[in-house]
Amino acid sequence: MTAARSDRLAMTLQVPPAASRARLHASDVVLPVSVVLWAVGVSRTNVTTIGPYGLPAALPIVYYAGVALLVVSAAMQLASDRISGGRMSAHAVALVVMLYGTAPLVYSEGRYSWLYKTIGVVQYVSRHGHLSRHIDIYQNWPGFFALAAWFGRVAGVGGPLGYAKWAQLVFELAALPLLYLIYDALSLTTRQRWLALFLFSASNWIAQDYFSPQALGTLLSLGIMALAMRWLYLSRSSQRSGRTPPTNAVGQASQTEHADQAGQADQADQAAPGPPRVPARFTVLICVTVVLGYLVLTFSHELSPYILLVQLGALAVAGYLRPRWLPLVLAAVAVGYLLPRFSYVNSHYGLLKSIGDFFRNAAPPAFVLGNVAGSQQFIERCAELLAGGMWVLAAVGLWLRRRSGRNVRALALLAFSPIVVLAAQAYGQEGILRVYLFSLPWTAALAALALVPGRSAEALAPAPGPSAEALAPAPGLSASRSAPDRSAERETAQPASPRPPRLSWAVLRPPLALGVAVALFFPAFFGDDSFNAMPQPEVATVLSFLESAVPGPVYCAIDNAPLADTSKYDLFPLTRILGSYSLLRKAPVTPAIASTIAADSRKQTHGTEPAYVIVTPSMIAYNRAYGVTAPDSFTILLTALAHSPTWELIVHRAGITIYELPPTVPVH
Repeated sequence: MTAARSDRLAMTLQVPPAASRARLHASDVVLPVSVVLWAVGVSRTNVTTIGPYGLPAALPIVYYAGVALLVVSAAMQLASDRISGGRMSAHAVALVVMLYGTAPLVYSEGRYSWLYKTIGVVQYVSRHGHLSRHIDIYQNWPGFFALAAWFGRVAGVGGPLGYAKWAQLVFELAALPLLYLIYDALSLTTRQRWLALFLFSASNWIAQDYFSPQALGTLLSLGIMALAMRWLYLSRSSQRSGRTPPTNAVGQASQTEHADQAGQADQADQAAPGPPRVPARFTVLICVTVVLGYLVLTFSHELSPYILLVQLGALAVAGYLRPRWLPLVLAAVAVGYLLPRFSYVNSHYGLLKSIGDFFRNAAPPAFVLGNVAGSQQFIERCAELLAGGMWVLAAVGLWLRRRSGRNVRALALLAFSPIVVLAAQAYGQEGILRVYLFSLPWTAALAALALVPGRSAEALAPAPGPSAEALAPAPGLSASRSAPDRSAERETAQPASPRPPRLSWAVLRPPLALGVAVALFFPAFFGDDSFNAMPQPEVATVLSFLESAVPGPVYCAIDNAPLADTSKYDLFPLTRILGSYSLLRKAPVTPAIASTIAADSRKQTHGTEPAYVIVTPSMIAYNRAYGVTAPDSFTILLTALAHSPTWELIVHRAGITIYELPPTVPVH
């Protein structure tokens, strides 16, 4: 190859000179420093006592300095003339590690009382090797539990109790490449893509990503959506790398978008080509893969398949997804799996009762009583501000890019179509949280459109210097490689004389939004740790009791405790004593409570089994935050049990108190 030919090829590919490639960026120093400060902060965190504001109040200043420096470093990268994929990947991973790796490092046990129920189901499957659909809804949707049990055997670990606390970090890291593929298929610009990833990680506060079927369901849904958006999504296309991605990149001021901005979006879409020009066999293979993945999702989680079905169905109805019959096949899979289990779900959860009651289903989880602690109200307001702020930013992005073509309309459908699910189910008053979860990937993308402008007409104009002849593709280099990639690389190309970015509102918007999201994330995600963080003595004591006790009903003051992390969890049915939906319902606690519990247990067991009452520090902490019952209710309960001639104290250590009611009928 001649020297002239080599120079022309380098210009075509926009290959930076060696000096430019070797140039250090400020973030190459700031990012490692931020990670070191974060690690020092984690090592200095004392979680012996967690106050009413949770973990954020226990984290030292150096920890927050590390997180703040990470945001600054990411902002410098987003504002630079050349976006480095490697550097941005490092920032995205570092942000996830800082936000979701902190808890498993500072706590010896996994957070959330409900985590221990999933551990118990996995232990049950591992021990028995089969399912019992009559036990609970978990064993009617066993995909996650079977997978976890299989993993435990293959990995040779004794059980999930030792590694379950790392699940949030693993699931959030696994979501990053899937989201990047999705955003690439929607043709977000490089800056928009990375900012959307940052916003997603900094706004996912609802904690669905713990060791649970919902976490697996979310990841499977993203994987299915990545396949669908990458290969089955229809948009204006040009051949590149063997597939046909859209050329009307979201937020880019291309000629087509200028036509859209002039009110000709519909005409531009009508002029777009048909389905992606890929072999029919390949399309069938993708469809089969999507259906198989959806089948796994269907028997892994109760709600996720239906929200995903609504999203894909919305795209198909709008004409953005081919083949259009694919959502019908997925609906047949979901309904076919539900029908044999419908009577169980309806009898236990009143599935039919909530159909059509949209506003009640959409109501967020409410405070149980009116005497909620001020700290808890602050935490709840931060969570609401974070969720509401993301939805507002998404609406702004949708409005600003409303004439940008079908990619924006597809994002709008994906972000807001999950709301339809609330017309059918409240999901234990957590339906609105699940809607937020499934809209978040698309909400984050729309928010990025609001915060990061697309390429200007000036940026897309021919660059001064090289002539048209110099920019012509060299022999052997296909037009599909040179034509579309030049416009994409022009955005990130290093100029000959780089200038530091001027501080402007456009430059400051992304770091300010990301900084606010991260600041709200801490109280929203970690604020409840006064009762969500399970103390190690409590976990060990309750587990030891469940493993050694004779099976019988367990009465818990409040069900916020690690009460089911054993393969025998089904032999210890739980009854809540205090608060709504409990043994007492809303009646006040009196000294007769010990006799009331004893009478109820004998109705269940006819005196042939023992019964137990458990009170733990995490229950008391939960009541202190939410005011489920009067503060002296625990004292009255424990005093009544202590003075009862029928109840025997069997455990009293580390704040955990367990009483036993021996059986009255001997069993031979």
